[in-house]
Amino acid sequence: MEFTQTMQNVIKEFAMIRKVYARAFAESFVQENFSPNEVNTLIFLARNPSLNTSRDLSVYLDVSKGLVCRSVDALIKKGFITAGDDKNDRRVQRLVLTEKAEPVIQEIFKVNQEISRDIFQDIPEEEVQQMERTLRKILQKFHERLEIK
Repeated sequence: MEFTQTMQNVIKEFAMIRKVYARAFAESFVQENFSPNEVNTLIFLARNPSLNTSRDLSVYLDVSKGLVCRSVDALIKKGFITAGDDKNDRRVQRLVLTEKAEPVIQEIFKVNQEISRDIFQDIPEEEVQQMERTLRKILQKFHERLEIK
């Protein structure tokens, strides 16, 4: 198989992985009806409390400002985050998870762990580590290409 076909297959498979997680989260949160980007926003804010602006979300999640704005607005309306003025720059809004978000975040992490445990249960640790090393090398090359241009 040629390399280009291999990369296309990898990209396609990563999309399938995202669909598995999205479906699992949707099933866990039927009553809340979260969009995939709302879930990503909650996860990001939970794991990165100091990166808490809409710009941070757009850059690190690699999504448009418009999508970030819609997701943030929806999460504020649902009561899962608040937006407050930055002390040093009134143009900046700092996003903070609310107490209402905590059980949702815990459920997201629980679902994530269950899927990972299921997926990796029959794969030897050394194979997982080799996969991680290989993927890091591939991703580094992509990062280098971004920096060149």
